[in-house]
Amino acid sequence: MRVARFRIIGRLDSAGSPQVGTVVINRQTGLFTVRPLRRKRVYEMPLAIVAEVVCKKIIIAELIEKRKAKKGRRAC
Repeated sequence: MRVARFRIIGRLDSAGSPQVGTVVINRQTGLFTVRPLRRKRVYEMPLAIVAEVVCKKIIIAELIEKRKAKKGRRAC
């Protein structure tokens, strides 16, 4: 099985400004790897944990949106 490589732009290890990096998804080992451009540091995480983080972030964003809508209905 081949690995999937993607070039991304985002706030990686320099929290303030967006920078270029590479994401590698290895399906055989089940690892998600991020490496900022021109950096030696590599960040690895199992795909299962990545899926959990994505789901939690979306659920929290939906809850915040529902609370704002409910608060807006009460004000009118």
